[in-house]
Amino acid sequence: MAEVPEVEIIVRDIRQAVVGRRILEAEVLAPAAVRFPSPPDFIEELKGRRVTAAYRRAKFILLPLDDGMTLAIHFMLWGDLKLVPRGSERPPATLVVFALEGDEELQLTDTLGYARVAVGRTSELSARLKLEELGPEALDEGFTPEVLARQLRRRKSPLKTVLLNQRVLAGLGNRDADESLWQAGLDPRRLASSLTAEEVARLHRGIRVVLEEGLSLRGSQRDLFGVQGQAKHRRNVFGRTGAPCPRCATPVSHLRIGGRNTHWCGTCQPEQGAPEAPAQSSLL
Repeated sequence: MAEVPEVEIIVRDIRQAVVGRRILEAEVLAPAAVRFPSPPDFIEELKGRRVTAAYRRAKFILLPLDDGMTLAIHFMLWGDLKLVPRGSERPPATLVVFALEGDEELQLTDTLGYARVAVGRTSELSARLKLEELGPEALDEGFTPEVLARQLRRRKSPLKTVLLNQRVLAGLGNRDADESLWQAGLDPRRLASSLTAEEVARLHRGIRVVLEEGLSLRGSQRDLFGVQGQAKHRRNVFGRTGAPCPRCATPVSHLRIGGRNTHWCGTCQPEQGAPEAPAQSSLL
């Protein structure tokens, strides 16, 4: 599952191996993968453009080009990007191929077919993808317990729902939200606004621990070079319904909160606060 650690690792690999090189051409094998412009215009806009940088915003990979355009890639759930020799075999799930100078190509694949790309003037692309509406980045130095407290203060929805709201916190996904709440010892059904300062500090620490662990193990998917990351997709509670909690051996609980599968330990994350409130809207 492509969450912040997996996307961040790919971005770092792109900085190492792709930035500074030109995109000779793009081939769209699945037209639905191109959000905008039209696939023919997408191909034309990329031809001959040099990749000048690479960074991540939430779970978007953003590649500024030398003509004031930016290429955006979003893996959705199971997308993958691999750097291979040009002309390599293309898996059936290949959506878009970017031919690079240096006789290599980037293959964007997704077995579910949900991964998406877009290209546009940087300001236009940012507006169309609503990047300005995203909340603070959990990996930024400026993300402090005080910032998190401010983001949660008036939220009358369950913690799990609020943590997945990209306007509150950019990029935290389903797996890492569950794991962060387990680290913090907080019930995912708690109303976000009910947390004390000490609980917010625990949650902040839990988020950083989970994300930094994922980064140190290079995520749970393959990196840009095809090397498998060492992080486990199912870690302490996520996806482990009924299995023993690593701390106390209580069977892991499961519930859908705001339409998302949620996992927690009823002993380590004791129930408090009000019942589930309506889900808030979120961005991809």
